[in-house]
Amino acid sequence: MLLPFGLMLAAIGCLSDDKKLTRVPSNPFGKPARVQAASFKHAPPATQEIALRVDRVGKQIVAANPRIHQKVVFMTIGQPDAELFHQTQKDVTTIFITEGLAKQCKSDGELAAVLSEELGKMMVEQMVQARPAQSPIPATLLMNSRVGNDIGGNFGAADRTNDMIAARFEKEWQQSRQTLPAPPPPPETLARTYLSSAGFDPKALDAVQPLLREAEKHSSLERSMTGKN
Repeated sequence: MLLPFGLMLAAIGCLSDDKKLTRVPSNPFGKPARVQAASFKHAPPATQEIALRVDRVGKQIVAANPRIHQKVVFMTIGQPDAELFHQTQKDVTTIFITEGLAKQCKSDGELAAVLSEELGKMMVEQMVQARPAQSPIPATLLMNSRVGNDIGGNFGAADRTNDMIAARFEKEWQQSRQTLPAPPPPPETLARTYLSSAGFDPKALDAVQPLLREAEKHSSLERSMTGKN
């Protein structure tokens, strides 16, 4: 009896192996299963002390800045190389930071500066996506063909029809441009605001610039965990 029962459990998914952990089951509507990178599931955990520190500082920043309306999760990866990136899935963004980078932050203020920079990048991306596209230049303004008699001559006096049509469309286009919201500020500007609101010195962002530049050199974890090239 045990053997058939075990086979039945395996068939319905109650038994799992490493391969099953890296695959999201297909839905009943026939769409293919979504495969996640195995490296994402098996990312080495960071030490508890560092992970709790990152989580505490990150939550302090988010709690002090209600304009960060996105739900944010902070995850520390047990890798010595400095790396920092984020991934947004639906309404949740995960900020990934390696233990090596977190350890190089000499104070909570420096760690907050590093995390705030990535939060700034996250918010700028969302602002760009939410910003409406600029209205294209009306085709009438680009046309060479004349609608009316703009020159005059043998066919009578110039009626300036084409000029009037072009002027009207140009006015409407300029008005549409003026109604667009301002472009988002640089991530660094947002980061300094986040730091100040959370009670940290915004100048800490200047101190961690070498760490941020070092983190930009490494992207192996980001590529393997998010699928980015």
